[in-house]
Amino acid sequence: LAVNLDDSQGAPPPTCILRDYMRGPPLNPSQLRRALSALAALLPQDKPAEMILIGGGAGMLSGLLPDGRQTVDVDVMDVTPAEMFDLCCYHAPRIAEECGISPSWFDATPHTIRHTMLDGWRERTVPVGQFGPLEVRAIARIDLISLKLIAGRERDLNDLDALCVTADEARIVIESLPQILTRGAN
Repeated sequence: LAVNLDDSQGAPPPTCILRDYMRGPPLNPSQLRRALSALAALLPQDKPAEMILIGGGAGMLSGLLPDGRQTVDVDVMDVTPAEMFDLCCYHAPRIAEECGISPSWFDATPHTIRHTMLDGWRERTVPVGQFGPLEVRAIARIDLISLKLIAGRERDLNDLDALCVTADEARIVIESLPQILTRGAN
């Protein structure tokens, strides 16, 4: 739903009120940790689970991206066991108001891009926090670099600058691109 309240010539392009509402204000690492803690409090406390993050949230919580970095959501690659993934998806929007964040802060769609990940990514994940029964892990630096390069958006390129990618890291990612692209990365 696009709404333009000013129909005069030269008006700014229409904005999507619903998209702006769903996106919400940017989140800092402290807010992400508070949201993950609130989410974990709603999960069965006697069932351990593991969550793997990618994207800006992973880089922020792992300390790979600069302190001032913010994100509009946390990109969740996986939660195991599967029933805990379902519970996280169910409860995530419900804690948004309590935490003062967007209802769409929890993005569970990244699992659809697993085919774009470097081989061995899961084994390279690093722990970024324990929240009750929920162990949260982030993808490793090389995997973050690879995903940021593939995404290629302005914010991703800014993150690559902040990461100060080494020649060896660039070589690894560039050599892996043909294999990733044959799996269907766009």
